[in-house]
Parts: sequence; structure tokens; C-alpha cells
Amino acid sequence: MKSSRIAVLAVVLLALTIVPFAADDADAVAVIDNGEGQVSWDFDNMDGGYIRFSVNNLDGSFTMDVTVYEGDDVVATLEGVRVAANSVTEVTVDMPDFKAVGSHLLRVECTPAGQFDGSNAFNLSVEVSKNLLSNWATYAVIAVVVIVIAIFAYLKIRDTPKNKPEMTFEELEAQRKADMAEKAEKKQKKEKPAAKTTERRKYTGGERKAETPEPAKAKEEKPKMTFEELEAQKKAQKAEKKSTGLTERERYLAEKRKKNKEE
Repeated sequence: MKSSRIAVLAVVLLALTIVPFAADDADAVAVIDNGEGQVSWDFDNMDGGYIRFSVNNLDGSFTMDVTVYEGDDVVATLEGVRVAANSVTEVTVDMPDFKAVGSHLLRVECTPAGQFDGSNAFNLSVEVSKNLLSNWATYAVIAVVVIVIAIFAYLKIRDTPKNKPEMTFEELEAQRKADMAEKAEKKQKKEKPAAKTTERRKYTGGERKAETPEPAKAKEEKPKMTFEELEAQKKAQKAEKKSTGLTERERYLAEKRKKNKEE
């Protein structure tokens, strides 16, 4: 008896636990908002795109799956979308691989169909546009523009005179004196080589003149004298020395020294 009561109590508790879930899914009534302006999409041949729509649930919550068809081909799926009770749920189906350029007629279908009041699907015409960045020519044009801008900037910077830093009066005066000294030094350096050349010419000329051997003067040949004439000359020189105290040669040398002193 006691065990039968326990069994009945367990069954009652299990029924109370299951009933809310059954009630939650039993009376679900949902409507797809696919009217004008209710469905949005965007596609290009570089990133693919998406489809976005809303489900207006008028009763209990439920879980649904979304399938997108192009003709008989499945082009996208979305599973396990939880639709909240008495609310509007926004659904976004991402389609990153849908990149064929041109117009496409798609059919979006939501299941289970029994959760919807009326149709559980709608048709949609989309346009996959061509992304400019997907064309190599676009990158070539961008590269050319960047190169032209870089060249223009380089020429502009090169031709722009650099602004000199502001200087005090003392610094300007010192710079002016330094410039003058530098100019004078350069002028002096230009003049020095000419002077050196002249001096060198003079020196070289004198040196050459000195080095040029003078023609040897022909020795004057003295006339030959006899013994008697030589003896007479010696006696005359001795007599002259006695009278003047100097020989003819000594007198010549004395006169030469006197002349040199006067000069």
C-alpha cells in the first residue's frame, strides 16, 4: 500500500514537470515579417553577404531551423534558432560563400512548418555586386597614386628652403666676421701661388744663371822674358817696395778692399 502511494506521487511529479514544456510548444503561433522593408540583405563578390528578417511569435517559444535555396540547391543553413514567446525575434543568415556576381532568386524556408500561422517560407531576389577591391586594376591604380604622391612630396621637401634658426645680434656679427675672414683667407691663398711662382722663377733663373758655366776666359799669355829682363823686373819691384812699402800685387789687393768697403 505504501509503495503504491509512492509510485503515484512520482508519476504526479513527473507529469507536473513535463506539462509546462508541452504547453510551451503546443500552442506556438508565429508569423514571418517578410513584407516590404521587413527583409534586408547585402551581397558582393568579395565578402559574400547575409539575409535578415524577423519572426513575430504570438504565443509560446520554440526552436526552428532556416534553409536558403536557389532553385533546388541549398546555398545556406541556420540551425537551432530560439524564438522567444510573445516577442519578435530577428534572424540573420550569414552567407559568406555566396559571391557569384549578378541577380539571384532565393527561397527562405523556416521549419518546423507547424509552428507558423500561414506560410513558413518566402521568396527573395538579391543582387550580388562587384566589389572594387576585388579587381587587381584597382590596386594598380592605388599603387600608382601612392607613388605619384610620394614623388611629389619628395620634390616638395627637397625644393623647400630650410628655415635658418633665429640668431642674436652677437651671433650674427660673429658669423659675419667669420665669413669675412674666410673670404680673406681664400683670396690670400689665390694670390700666394702667383708670388711663389714669381719667386721660384727668379730663384730658378738665378740658379740657372749661377749654374750656367761662364766661358772660361782665355788666359792672357804673358810674353816670354829673358833672364836679364826678369832680373831687371825683380830689381824694379824691390825698389818700388822700398819706396812704397808694398808690392804691386799687395797694392792691387789693398785698392780692391777699399773699393769693396766703399760699396
